[in-house]
Amino acid sequence: MADSDLILNSLSFPASYLDVGAAIMRTLGQDVGAFYRYCGASNPSAPLALQTINGKQMQRSMVRTLQVHPPGITPLVTHAAHCPVTTHGPIGMLAITAKTLGDALQGTLDYAMLVMPAYDMRRHDVHDQMHMVFERRYDFGDVNDFFTETVMAACLQIRPFLSRQPSHLPEVHFMHAPLGPVADYEQALNARCIFNAKQNKIVMALADLHIALLAPSLTSNMLIKATLEQQRLLRLDTQPVTQEIKRMLHKAVRESQTIDLTSIAQALSMSDRTLSRRLKDEGSTLPQLRTTASIEYAAVLLLESGKHITQIANTVGFKDAAAFSRAFKRCTGRTPSQLRNGST
Repeated sequence: MADSDLILNSLSFPASYLDVGAAIMRTLGQDVGAFYRYCGASNPSAPLALQTINGKQMQRSMVRTLQVHPPGITPLVTHAAHCPVTTHGPIGMLAITAKTLGDALQGTLDYAMLVMPAYDMRRHDVHDQMHMVFERRYDFGDVNDFFTETVMAACLQIRPFLSRQPSHLPEVHFMHAPLGPVADYEQALNARCIFNAKQNKIVMALADLHIALLAPSLTSNMLIKATLEQQRLLRLDTQPVTQEIKRMLHKAVRESQTIDLTSIAQALSMSDRTLSRRLKDEGSTLPQLRTTASIEYAAVLLLESGKHITQIANTVGFKDAAAFSRAFKRCTGRTPSQLRNGST
């Protein structure tokens, strides 16, 4: 088995994502049983037989969807029509019971790794805008672009549950070329879509994050969040803690706060010593992760603001532009100027 297959087989996704592919097959008049067998799920109807799927099965589901998709129709349009919020399980329910759009999106950021380990998601605020950035962690081959589209589209599924529509049309930036007419994407997502962009991200006005949801439920939201928090902590017993710490550091950078090892360890229900050992075992340190989080925020500022590099360096916690530029190149392989100018 190829190394890439071993990596994909180690990932875990809700089986409900496979059901999306099955629903598409039914709509297109395809053999649903053959679809499940192609994905390595020979008996999905057996009780509790298929609660999760691995990354290879996820990949094959998307491969098959693209293979049978009729020409002239953008694949994401079909996928979005067959992927309700409930597909994402408790994370979807957490979103639609939230008080505001901002709360719904923050819940997604906090717990997305429980259902979507293939992508890192983080938030950066620039001026009056929120930038929700998506980075693919693993190679899914020919379906990379389509996979990215489905993940980003999922974060816009909250729109029908808003008490009013955003005053500013969201922007969806894709790093790849479109897989169909741009107008199809914009109609399906109700957003302005930009392709061949420098980052995969969703951009919204910060003011729109205060929009209330139609049917918030504080009690239900708290119960769902408590369940997800338990799952998150259980996951940390067997999964790397690095991504969880980066999520916390991204929030700290965005809010201009500094968090130390002790506060992180407490949030993860660990001792300082255990957390330090876990980081060492994963080949990382807290200073390294803090630098990475700062550089990732700086990349958004370089692309989206007109601030001088010295200003950006100070904003993300570096003492001077020279130290910032050295760290930026170590992390990204490019200087800040090269990223801003689009050169290599």
